[in-house]
Amino acid sequence: MARTNLHELASRLLNELSTASVNATFEGKLRDVAAEAGLNSVRTAEAVKLLEELGRIEVVQRGRRGRDTIIAIASTEPVKLEDAEASLPSRQGKRSSFTYDEIGRAMVDRLIELARDDGLRTAQVEAFDSAAKQLRERVVALESENDQARSREDELRIRLRSAEEALLRSEENLRRATGGSTPPERAVTVSDEDSKAVLNILRSRGR
Repeated sequence: MARTNLHELASRLLNELSTASVNATFEGKLRDVAAEAGLNSVRTAEAVKLLEELGRIEVVQRGRRGRDTIIAIASTEPVKLEDAEASLPSRQGKRSSFTYDEIGRAMVDRLIELARDDGLRTAQVEAFDSAAKQLRERVVALESENDQARSREDELRIRLRSAEEALLRSEENLRRATGGSTPPERAVTVSDEDSKAVLNILRSRGR
C-alpha cells in the first residue's frame, strides 16, 4: 500500500504548481506552494518524488542556497491511488539512501554556508577594527600637532613681545644719546628667523 493519501497530496501539490506556473514552468519557493496545498516538508518531498516518477513533473533546479525551485510541468492529470501503489516498489528501494543522501548534502551545504558567513563577518569586524584604530591614531597625531602649533604660537608671541620691548628700550636709549632728536636707522641683529621676520614687520610699520 502507498502511504496514506499520498496520491491526494501529490495531486494537490501538482494543482498548486500548475496554478503558480507560467508557460507550464514553476519558478519560486516550493515551500510556499506546498503550504497552500497543505503539505509539510516531509510530505512535500514524498509528493515531488512521486510526481517525478510518474512523469508529471521534472525538477530542473532544486531550491538550495537561497535559489528558487524550477519545475517543468509535463502533465496536470491527478494522481490515482493505483499510480502511487504501482510506483511504491521502485521508490521503496531507493527511499532510504536518497533521503539520507539529500539530508547529508543539505547539512554539509548549510555548514559550509555558515562557515563562509562566519568567516566573512570575522573579516569585516577585523577590517572595521583596523580602520577604527587608524582613525584613533590619526586623531591622536592631529591633536599632538595642534598642541605643538599652539605652543609654537605662544612662543612666537612671547618673542614678539620681547622684541617690541627691546625696540622700545633701544629707541629710548637712542633718543637720550642724541638729545631727543630722531633716532637713526635701527640695525638690530637677531639670530632667530622668526624674530627677524617680526622685526621686519615692525620696521615696515615705523616707516
